[in-house]
Amino acid sequence: MAEAKRLLILCIDVDADLQEKAKIRGPVVGRKANIEAATKLALTDPEEVDANTIFSAVKLYDELGKENTVEVATLTGSPALGYTADKEVVKQLEKVISDFKPEACVFVSDGASDERIMPLVQTRVKINSVETVYVKQSKDLEKTYFVILDKLKEPAFARIVFGLPGAALLFYFLLGNTGIRYFIGLLGAYLILRALGIEDWLAKTLAHTKVSFDRISSVFYFAAVPLLLVALGLGYANAAASESANALKLAAFFTKELFLAVVALLLIILGTTLEAYYEKKAYEYPEQLINASAIVLLWLMLNSAADWIIGNTSFSDFFSALLLIVAVMFLVIFLAKEFKKDIISRLKLEGREVYTELGTRLGKIVSINKRKDTFIIQTEQGQNFDLEFDHISNLGEKVIIRY
Repeated sequence: MAEAKRLLILCIDVDADLQEKAKIRGPVVGRKANIEAATKLALTDPEEVDANTIFSAVKLYDELGKENTVEVATLTGSPALGYTADKEVVKQLEKVISDFKPEACVFVSDGASDERIMPLVQTRVKINSVETVYVKQSKDLEKTYFVILDKLKEPAFARIVFGLPGAALLFYFLLGNTGIRYFIGLLGAYLILRALGIEDWLAKTLAHTKVSFDRISSVFYFAAVPLLLVALGLGYANAAASESANALKLAAFFTKELFLAVVALLLIILGTTLEAYYEKKAYEYPEQLINASAIVLLWLMLNSAADWIIGNTSFSDFFSALLLIVAVMFLVIFLAKEFKKDIISRLKLEGREVYTELGTRLGKIVSINKRKDTFIIQTEQGQNFDLEFDHISNLGEKVIIRY
């Protein structure tokens, strides 16, 4: 820490307890402001660990200020956690860095919910030290409590812990014992999607989906909605018309009528691709190719499985079709990645400045790693770190990235 003369003492309240309980929004900058914020938070909730963390940051400010130029700042995220909290923390951090221009920082953490934010800090300012603060009770118990509480607030875990039991109760209330069968079938489908990573892909896609009337893709979104509704209606009608009481066969009859849903999803991808074309984002083509291929091949696989369940085809034919679909998907992913590597490499990114979507300069691209699909960024402090091509939000004279 002695090497850097401009030190930022950084405290991060990821779940924004300071904002929710004390009505104080970050960034809170300066010794006096942080003492007032921590005091107000402690008076509101004496058991709040974030108050202790802020006081510890002020104590470090006093100690390190004797030999360095220091500043202390507390950032607040969002009760929603996840992407929303990370985005708010990054926005506040970049403002503090822009105003104070630190050479390094000391990260003061509560040891539970804040440490996962460290990679976002490291890409913007050098971390010289991490100070972990515990209140005087069982450290393991405290950390376990905050980790569980933190995880329960994240959408991915909330969907499982609260969403699944809630769906089971709702199905039972609406359909009685039959509802439990439907719930078990949907739960099985959900677990398969989660195992294949499709759920994470959908969540990520929805997080970056922007619907606006001035965007080309929005026209295709609106066109896709009625197609999806009609497909679900036809599927339900086909399942209801069948005389089978077997839940598996009912699901198969439902699946056989989902072709319009495939068309709807392909319309959305077409709109996104056209938008990328008009915005000259050729590097997005491979990703859209993979998405379109995955949708079509998944439909073919489910349709083949439905035919086998209904009895229209043999198991050997279904299994052969499954192997062929997997092989084709593997080939599409391989070719798409090679296509993307070729596009990125031909753009000659070396030497271009890299900025975040919030407008903060991260550094300059010094090299491309085609084998790992990453590019290496060198910060003003001389540190190197790599990011995957998927982080690229826009390409031009400057490279804009998202987290």
